[in-house]
Amino acid sequence: MIRLIVRSKRDADALRAMLRNYLPSWEAEVATLKGARKEKILDKVDEAVDPNKFNIILLGREDSEIAKELSLSTPMNVLVHVIPRARVRNTRLRHMKAELDKAKAQMRAWISWREEVPYFSKRYPVKIEPPDDPFFAWGLWWKTLGLGEPSNKAFLIFKRAKGFHEIYSRGKVVAMAELPDDDKPLVTPLGEVEGFDLKSSIELSSSFLKELEEVTVKALGPCEEAVVPWSAGKDSTAALLIAKKACKRVYAVYVNTGVDMGMNELYVKALSKKLGVELIEAYAPVKENIAIKGLPKKEERWCTGLKLEALERAIKELGVDTIIVGDRDAESSSRSDRWAEREWEGVGKVKAPLKLWSAAHVQAYLLWKGVPINPLYPSGFYRLGCYVCPFLRGYEKELLKEVKVAKLGADERLLELFLSSWSH
Repeated sequence: MIRLIVRSKRDADALRAMLRNYLPSWEAEVATLKGARKEKILDKVDEAVDPNKFNIILLGREDSEIAKELSLSTPMNVLVHVIPRARVRNTRLRHMKAELDKAKAQMRAWISWREEVPYFSKRYPVKIEPPDDPFFAWGLWWKTLGLGEPSNKAFLIFKRAKGFHEIYSRGKVVAMAELPDDDKPLVTPLGEVEGFDLKSSIELSSSFLKELEEVTVKALGPCEEAVVPWSAGKDSTAALLIAKKACKRVYAVYVNTGVDMGMNELYVKALSKKLGVELIEAYAPVKENIAIKGLPKKEERWCTGLKLEALERAIKELGVDTIIVGDRDAESSSRSDRWAEREWEGVGKVKAPLKLWSAAHVQAYLLWKGVPINPLYPSGFYRLGCYVCPFLRGYEKELLKEVKVAKLGADERLLELFLSSWSH
């Protein structure tokens, strides 16, 4: 799905050495620009770029002048990144790994503005760090962050490292927000947070989203049958749509834990009918095990094993060996280090076509396709799943007390036990 391109054979040798040392599971194809320098690089790009993959071109500082022209003259499936050394091969391997992480994150920062409306378009230069991830917030997010009354207008948030967030209007940071794990949001206004019409943003982004879909489907490759683990979240929903474009037959497996937010089950059942997808519901006995093991904790996530067992059983019963997931690099460093294709021993081949997408790409793509987003998102949640999840942040636990749609179908005794276990 991803092709890595460097200028010369010696650069390629250094890059392969880095992959062996730091990313041994990667099966990345490494190509070269045949040693071309400066302006001659432009003549070699077409030969090196694979139109059916995402291509990452790594250049040294000595070729930085040509990098901007190269970036702007190539389609959106080509990401150009300059490593701060004269040549790629002059970079220490651990630094090369860090620069590759930055290169993979680049597409997430391709956001332009038309007055107050942000939209996606390829741009250069781009400054972004691997954990950074933009997303659109609307609905109760306004109230949750103390920015105003709930509204259908959206605003753009850039999620940074360690719970820090930047809120943008008209291309500028107008507020800083900290979303701690076990406390209420801390927001520092720096200006006016001006909302925008999401429909306008989607219209301005439509050509980008069309190209993004086409490249992602090509990179995934055609298949006869595939199964998508579907959580009702935005990423797995987008993966389901991409799978439907690439594969002749698609199954969706939803794992119900007994303590899942009730809206999730309603969402997958309603949307599977609309999309014409065969939905399989598997059951993981998390609720029953809480009485034995107690509530799951961050350091003791026994619930995850039960969910994976239920998912594995369902996939094996289907007999489908292609599994398409919604994993994205921005979710965690461990997912970023994971190759776009991997073997799930005894189950099948796992493919992650959304690796380079941002959360905002996913949200916009769903809206562009006319697919409703799970109502829990505009209700103020960033993470969906179980209402007893230890990874819910403080403000999300407050929402569990206040938002009716979040408590839909919940066992009131368990919900109260979970909320009472959280002190702030």
